[in-house]
Amino acid sequence: MYVARTKITNLEAEVATLKDKIEEAKSERERAEVDLNAQFVSKNRDSASKDAEFAELKRRLFEAHGKNESLDKDLEAEKVKAETAEEARKAAEEARNISTSALNVA
Repeated sequence: MYVARTKITNLEAEVATLKDKIEEAKSERERAEVDLNAQFVSKNRDSASKDAEFAELKRRLFEAHGKNESLDKDLEAEKVKAETAEEARKAAEEARNISTSALNVA
């Protein structure tokens, strides 16, 4: 009976040790879940922040593209204006030369 009682006591001690280990593992798992959840929330915030930054950069890119197109149109208009002015200058010079020639002949 003493041997049986000792075995029961030893088994009860093992059960208590195993229960402690189970509780320890549960606590560890809960801490890990909390840590992972915090990391997940942080990553989501980072992702949302990066999405907002990406949207802003995309908006600015389209805005810059629009400005670039506008500047290209302005440049083309200035080129046409310069060409027209050059043609007018040449026509005026030619008219002056003709006028000078006519005066020299007369």
